[in-house]
Amino acid sequence: MNKSKYSRDLKHLVPQRHKDEWSLSIISLIDILTILLVFLLANVTVEGQKFTQPNRMTFPVSMKKRDLLEKKGTTVVQIYPDRILIGEKGIYFGTLNEFANDPVKRTEILKYLQTTALQILEDKDESGNPRTPPTLLIQADRAIPCWYITEFVSLGTSAYYEYIYFATLLDANWFQHSVLSTRR
Repeated sequence: MNKSKYSRDLKHLVPQRHKDEWSLSIISLIDILTILLVFLLANVTVEGQKFTQPNRMTFPVSMKKRDLLEKKGTTVVQIYPDRILIGEKGIYFGTLNEFANDPVKRTEILKYLQTTALQILEDKDESGNPRTPPTLLIQADRAIPCWYITEFVSLGTSAYYEYIYFATLLDANWFQHSVLSTRR
Protein backbone atom coordinates (compact mmCIF):
# COMPACT_ATOMS: atom_id res chain seq x y z
CA MET A 1 0.00 0.00 0.00
CA ASN A 2 2.84 2.30 0.75
CA LYS A 3 4.26 1.67 -2.67
CA SER A 4 1.07 2.64 -4.46
CA LYS A 5 0.85 5.91 -2.56
CA TYR A 6 4.30 6.99 -3.83
CA SER A 7 3.67 5.96 -7.38
CA ARG A 8 0.42 7.88 -7.37
CA ASP A 9 2.18 11.02 -6.07
CA LEU A 10 4.92 10.74 -8.71
CA LYS A 11 2.32 10.64 -11.43
CA HIS A 12 1.21 14.11 -10.46
CA LEU A 13 4.76 15.50 -10.54
CA VAL A 14 5.50 14.41 -14.11
CA PRO A 15 4.04 16.92 -16.60
CA GLN A 16 1.35 15.38 -18.72
CA ARG A 17 0.19 16.60 -22.11
CA HIS A 18 -3.26 17.95 -22.23
CA LYS A 19 -5.53 16.42 -24.75
CA ASP A 20 -6.20 19.78 -26.47
CA GLU A 21 -2.47 20.47 -27.16
CA TRP A 22 -1.00 19.58 -30.58
CA SER A 23 2.54 19.65 -31.93
CA LEU A 24 4.24 19.97 -35.31
CA SER A 25 7.04 17.72 -36.27
CA ILE A 26 10.24 19.18 -37.68
CA ILE A 27 9.55 17.47 -41.01
CA SER A 28 6.24 19.30 -41.34
CA LEU A 29 7.96 22.62 -40.64
CA ILE A 30 10.62 21.92 -43.27
CA ASP A 31 7.90 21.05 -45.79
CA ILE A 32 6.10 24.33 -45.11
CA LEU A 33 9.32 26.35 -45.43
CA THR A 34 10.19 24.57 -48.69
CA ILE A 35 6.79 25.39 -50.14
CA LEU A 36 7.15 29.04 -49.08
CA LEU A 37 10.64 29.23 -50.56
CA VAL A 38 9.49 27.78 -53.89
CA PHE A 39 6.53 30.16 -53.94
CA LEU A 40 8.72 33.21 -53.26
CA LEU A 41 11.32 32.20 -55.83
CA ALA A 42 8.65 31.63 -58.46
CA ASN A 43 7.18 35.10 -57.89
CA VAL A 44 10.42 37.09 -57.82
CA THR A 45 11.44 38.63 -61.12
CA VAL A 46 14.88 40.00 -61.74
CA GLU A 47 14.13 43.11 -63.75
CA GLY A 48 16.79 45.48 -62.49
CA GLN A 49 16.88 47.19 -65.90
CA LYS A 50 13.36 48.58 -65.45
CA PHE A 51 14.20 50.07 -62.09
CA THR A 52 17.60 51.50 -62.91
CA GLN A 53 16.86 52.92 -66.35
CA PRO A 54 13.54 54.74 -66.79
CA ASN A 55 11.69 54.57 -70.09
CA ARG A 56 12.90 56.90 -72.87
CA MET A 57 16.13 57.69 -70.99
CA THR A 58 19.60 56.83 -72.18
CA PHE A 59 22.54 56.89 -69.85
CA PRO A 60 25.97 58.14 -70.88
CA VAL A 61 28.49 55.55 -71.89
CA SER A 62 31.64 54.89 -69.98
CA MET A 63 35.03 54.67 -71.61
CA LYS A 64 38.47 53.60 -70.61
CA LYS A 65 40.92 56.39 -69.86
CA ARG A 66 43.20 55.10 -72.60
CA ASP A 67 40.36 55.40 -75.16
CA LEU A 68 39.66 58.98 -74.10
CA LEU A 69 43.28 60.03 -74.26
CA GLU A 70 43.80 58.40 -77.68
CA LYS A 71 41.10 60.66 -79.14
CA LYS A 72 43.42 63.65 -78.64
CA GLY A 73 40.46 65.81 -77.74
CA THR A 74 40.61 65.16 -74.03
CA THR A 75 41.89 67.48 -71.33
CA VAL A 76 42.69 65.79 -68.03
CA VAL A 77 42.04 67.54 -64.72
CA GLN A 78 43.63 65.84 -61.72
CA ILE A 79 42.36 67.03 -58.35
CA TYR A 80 44.44 65.97 -55.36
CA PRO A 81 43.90 67.12 -51.77
CA ASP A 82 47.06 69.26 -52.01
CA ARG A 83 47.26 70.27 -55.70
CA ILE A 84 45.44 70.67 -59.00
CA LEU A 85 47.10 69.42 -62.20
CA ILE A 86 45.65 70.09 -65.66
CA GLY A 87 46.55 68.84 -69.12
CA GLU A 88 48.58 65.94 -70.49
CA LYS A 89 51.74 67.29 -68.90
CA GLY A 90 50.09 67.90 -65.52
CA ILE A 91 50.55 71.67 -65.27
CA TYR A 92 50.32 72.82 -61.65
CA PHE A 93 47.44 75.24 -61.02
CA GLY A 94 47.63 75.67 -57.25
CA THR A 95 45.81 74.09 -54.34
CA LEU A 96 42.16 73.51 -53.57
CA ASN A 97 42.24 76.34 -51.05
CA GLU A 98 43.53 78.74 -53.71
CA PHE A 99 40.92 77.48 -56.17
CA ALA A 100 38.13 78.10 -53.66
CA ASN A 101 39.27 81.52 -52.41
CA ASP A 102 41.27 83.17 -55.20
CA PRO A 103 39.22 84.44 -58.19
CA VAL A 104 42.43 85.06 -60.14
CA LYS A 105 43.37 81.37 -59.83
CA ARG A 106 39.91 80.31 -61.03
CA THR A 107 40.19 82.68 -63.99
CA GLU A 108 43.60 81.21 -64.90
CA ILE A 109 42.11 77.71 -64.91
CA LEU A 110 39.12 78.84 -66.97
CA LYS A 111 41.36 80.58 -69.54
CA TYR A 112 43.58 77.50 -69.85
CA LEU A 113 40.55 75.24 -70.34
CA GLN A 114 39.05 77.62 -72.92
CA THR A 115 42.31 77.87 -74.85
CA THR A 116 42.73 74.09 -74.87
CA ALA A 117 39.11 73.51 -75.97
CA LEU A 118 39.46 76.04 -78.81
CA GLN A 119 42.66 74.32 -79.99
CA ILE A 120 40.77 71.02 -80.08
CA LEU A 121 37.94 72.64 -82.05
CA GLU A 122 40.41 74.06 -84.60
CA ASP A 123 41.38 70.56 -85.74
CA LYS A 124 38.76 70.00 -88.47
CA ASP A 125 38.04 67.23 -90.95
CA GLU A 126 37.46 67.58 -94.73
CA SER A 127 33.89 68.84 -94.29
CA GLY A 128 34.91 71.56 -91.81
CA ASN A 129 33.62 69.84 -88.66
CA PRO A 130 35.83 69.33 -85.59
CA ARG A 131 37.51 65.91 -85.67
CA THR A 132 36.91 65.30 -81.99
CA PRO A 133 34.66 67.14 -79.58
CA PRO A 134 36.37 68.77 -76.60
CA THR A 135 36.22 66.34 -73.70
CA LEU A 136 37.10 66.99 -70.08
CA LEU A 137 38.25 64.05 -67.95
CA ILE A 138 38.09 64.78 -64.22
CA GLN A 139 40.16 62.59 -61.93
CA ALA A 140 39.63 63.38 -58.27
CA ASP A 141 40.80 61.82 -55.06
CA ARG A 142 37.96 60.22 -53.11
CA ALA A 143 38.57 62.64 -50.23
CA ILE A 144 37.74 65.69 -52.39
CA PRO A 145 34.41 67.29 -51.38
CA CYS A 146 31.70 67.32 -54.05
CA TRP A 147 31.65 71.13 -54.23
CA TYR A 148 35.07 71.19 -55.93
CA ILE A 149 33.99 68.64 -58.52
CA THR A 150 30.84 70.63 -59.24
CA GLU A 151 32.89 73.78 -59.74
CA PHE A 152 35.22 72.04 -62.19
CA VAL A 153 32.20 70.76 -64.12
CA SER A 154 30.91 74.33 -64.25
CA LEU A 155 34.28 75.59 -65.51
CA GLY A 156 34.33 72.82 -68.13
CA THR A 157 30.92 73.73 -69.50
CA SER A 158 31.91 77.39 -69.55
CA ALA A 159 35.04 76.51 -71.49
CA TYR A 160 33.27 74.88 -74.48
CA TYR A 161 33.70 71.26 -73.40
CA GLU A 162 30.93 69.12 -74.89
CA TYR A 163 31.64 66.01 -72.84
CA ILE A 164 32.71 65.69 -69.23
CA TYR A 165 33.80 62.31 -67.91
CA PHE A 166 34.73 61.23 -64.42
CA ALA A 167 37.50 58.73 -63.80
CA THR A 168 36.48 55.80 -61.62
CA LEU A 169 38.02 52.49 -60.72
CA LEU A 170 36.30 49.26 -61.61
CA ASP A 171 35.87 47.41 -58.35
CA ALA A 172 33.73 44.30 -58.32
CA ASN A 173 33.51 44.46 -54.53
CA TRP A 174 32.73 48.18 -54.29
CA PHE A 175 29.78 47.68 -51.97
CA GLN A 176 31.73 45.66 -49.41
CA HIS A 177 34.59 48.17 -49.52
CA SER A 178 32.24 51.11 -49.00
CA VAL A 179 30.53 49.34 -46.10
CA LEU A 180 33.88 48.54 -44.53
CA SER A 181 35.10 52.11 -44.90
CA THR A 182 31.97 53.51 -43.25
CA ARG A 183 32.36 51.19 -40.24
CA ARG A 184 35.84 52.44 -39.38
